[in-house]
Amino acid sequence: MASSKVGVLTFLLLCVFLVGSNYVEAQICPQFCEPNVDYMTCSSSGSTILRPTCINCCQATARGCQLFRRDGSAICN
Repeated sequence: MASSKVGVLTFLLLCVFLVGSNYVEAQICPQFCEPNVDYMTCSSSGSTILRPTCINCCQATARGCQLFRRDGSAICN
């Protein structure tokens, strides 16, 4: 009886893991500030210019954003 409970529990945990892994997209970004960022735009905010205090290319692309220099050229390509 105990072995069947362990088997069922293992099966349920495996199902949760497999289903849950399809919805999680983890990305590990380094924690440093891109020095030449003047502003950024994000797909979620349309054409609104945002002024981040500290961000880098990895963090920006993970959020769907693009970083720009003072002259308007893109930083992350």
